[in-house]
Amino acid sequence: MNRAFIFLFIISLSSCYSVKKVTYLQSEENVLALPNNPITYLVQPNDILNIRVQSLDPEQSAFFNISSTENRNIQANEASLFLSGYSVNQDGIINLPIVGEIKVSGLTVEQIRELIQDEINKYLLDAIVLVKLTSYKISVLGDVARPGTNFVYNTQATIFEALSAAGDANISANRRNVRLIRQIEGKSYVIKMDLTDPKIIESPYYFLLPNDVIYVETSKENLFRNNLVLITVTFTAISTGLLILNFIQNN
Repeated sequence: MNRAFIFLFIISLSSCYSVKKVTYLQSEENVLALPNNPITYLVQPNDILNIRVQSLDPEQSAFFNISSTENRNIQANEASLFLSGYSVNQDGIINLPIVGEIKVSGLTVEQIRELIQDEINKYLLDAIVLVKLTSYKISVLGDVARPGTNFVYNTQATIFEALSAAGDANISANRRNVRLIRQIEGKSYVIKMDLTDPKIIESPYYFLLPNDVIYVETSKENLFRNNLVLITVTFTAISTGLLILNFIQNN
């Protein structure tokens, strides 16, 4: 039995994690100047838009807003943002009170704001239209501290910000083989990313898009260690059983 524990100890030393395997953006340079390639997101069906109309006459502007004056001070959460937002249907259309249907798919949030602003100007003077994409969520799965879905309350987010929101990748994670799953025009694309390479910042996938899914693979060392522990426990149980059986037979 002691041999099994000695064997486990020797193998565990040989499968230790090195700094090179867990460090992001590895480079010998003290300063790196790499160009960013942010992506402009175009609204698509099933997105949720939060649209607010403000003017000098609150009673008039209230006709164009879903939420009432009474519930505006309620603390916002994912459910309230969904209920108080405009869902883009499969035809890429939202239906605004009084204004009617507006085609928004294929447009940026700013373009949608300008489009709605032009429509609201027909009804109100000196009105201000605010448009936000409230369905901007990123899911992080795999070998991270807190896997799950997080909402992004910003105009853009990077893959490192998404990992930070998930508590960062565990030390056992394989940072050289992180997968990004992205929906583009009805198709799912799986992109492999190496987060130890500084050139990841130049990648068109460095900046995330709404509904992106990040999967962080666990390292081979971690799988080997987990399997080894299971094998050792099984071996120990079998050895103990044989010793008990041998004791019973000899007595």
